[in-house]
Amino acid sequence: MKSSEPPVIRFPQGMFPELRHRLLADLERESFALLLGKRTTVGDLCVIKVVEAVHPAPDDYDGQSLVSLRLKREFVYRQLVRMQQLGDVDTMIDVHTHPFCPDGAAFSSVDDRDENDFARWLDDTLDDIGYASIVLSQSDYSARVWNVRDGEPKATAARVKTQIITEAWPCADARHGCTTNATTGDLGTGFLARTTLALGLDVMRSIVSDQTIAIVGVGGLGSVIAENLIHMGFQSVQLIDPDVVEITNLNRIVGACHSDALESRLKVEVVGEHLRKINPEATVEAHATGIEDESMLPVLMRSDWIVVATDNHFSRYHAQKVALTLGIPLLSAGVNITIENGIIADWSGEVIVARSGDGICLNCLGRINPTLVAAYEHRADAIGEELVRKGYVTGQEVKEPAVKTLNAILGAMAADTLINQTTLRQAHVPIWIYESNRQFSIYPDQTSLGSRRASCYYCG
Repeated sequence: MKSSEPPVIRFPQGMFPELRHRLLADLERESFALLLGKRTTVGDLCVIKVVEAVHPAPDDYDGQSLVSLRLKREFVYRQLVRMQQLGDVDTMIDVHTHPFCPDGAAFSSVDDRDENDFARWLDDTLDDIGYASIVLSQSDYSARVWNVRDGEPKATAARVKTQIITEAWPCADARHGCTTNATTGDLGTGFLARTTLALGLDVMRSIVSDQTIAIVGVGGLGSVIAENLIHMGFQSVQLIDPDVVEITNLNRIVGACHSDALESRLKVEVVGEHLRKINPEATVEAHATGIEDESMLPVLMRSDWIVVATDNHFSRYHAQKVALTLGIPLLSAGVNITIENGIIADWSGEVIVARSGDGICLNCLGRINPTLVAAYEHRADAIGEELVRKGYVTGQEVKEPAVKTLNAILGAMAADTLINQTTLRQAHVPIWIYESNRQFSIYPDQTSLGSRRASCYYCG
């Protein structure tokens, strides 16, 4: 596995800091927890989504001291049985502490031997059960994923990812791909100097060096979001959209001009060029395909956030599906203009943050209509006629009203909401609503949260 592509262990919101706090509460004894996860592997890429943390009871230990611990085999066997029964987990991750280390977490020779033997035993005994491990010191961690090839266990250094940067913990082993190679530049004097004055150097370092944002849909709303994120300092942006620029797009797509529409240039290429002109050092990659395409899975596996700004339920459904599968936080932004009898009846938009572990998603919030998902998938057939009428199909006459000003407001709100997930300057709000009807109004949507399906099949 390439050092630049370490396996990733993704935690749901709140679990990693709670795990650290609980295991490191007693600095006089090593402590242990077992995580159950679901892994996704594509080529050399591996993402393990943590689903559950299991803490042994006091009588599950055979011994526990400052420099060692021993677990009863029955505890591990019980969890392996549970994994078989649950069916939605296929990877076991053991976590233990080295409380005697104030910093510089590292696996000991005893850890190496025991984990090597356990990885071999798992491979010999059970089918397709993955194994990984994490060791925590008082200030950082080291992690690795085990694979057995030709009968020999091999460990690959891994990286822990949390939903938000503020829950992250330093990786002790930077030599094995636990840090990124992004160029931060001079944040104090470069084009991000004034942003650094506002957000602070630590926040900017995190944004610049350790965040990849995938933007699904780079039309009037997605292009604005992308431009805002580049201006705010994000250095790695993935643009995903199969459509081309048309004349009717020019009233709102950032960076697009008349010649782009005449040449039917791809939106991702046009917007990508625009973003690279703003910051030539940024990594902006263009993917002229839909998010449902299998080729997009590796792109999304490398991302820290999925931002969906499309105008159809089909792409939002697939963006949510990937986010839930990989444990990646999702931000959804949308606008609405309703005209009745020639009069504006509604002029609004919303920004939704659905983090893994929060227990909400676009499905349970009622933001995805299964009928429209199927209709879009079969839009070339009779079942898609309604979507054609509404102008959702590429190349058809555009019938839905759209203006730059509304997109600009919601695009800025979306970018600001994402930044707040880094700064935590304001309390987290899952859904923000913007309305400009009788007056300007921005407010949290508590109604949707209160009426969502509590036993959601997707995120429950």
